[in-house]
Amino acid sequence: ADTTGPTATITLADSALTVGETTAVTFRFNEPVTNFDASDIVLTNANGTLGALTANADRTVWTATFTPTANVSDPTNTISVNLTGVTDDAGNAGVSTASSANYTVNT
Repeated sequence: ADTTGPTATITLADSALTVGETTAVTFRFNEPVTNFDASDIVLTNANGTLGALTANADRTVWTATFTPTANVSDPTNTISVNLTGVTDDAGNAGVSTASSANYTVNT
């Protein structure tokens, strides 16, 4: 029986963002998830905004477009997911958070 919650990896297609750029952000889960939405995403250290989330058919890969904030120059940025609000099909909640690798914003 499945007794563990989902885990995630977060990747950005571009890790050095400049003025006028956007990039795809991918949230990849180790199993299908439910209850994943924008409220689970932490943008406190992101210096930007995230567009609407789109899931693949089996709900393991979610994508959105990230737009960096204008007039920002910051070498240390991350996007995180609070996994405690995300559950798998067996009802198990994730634990802790998952974070992207660092990316730079120079707009």
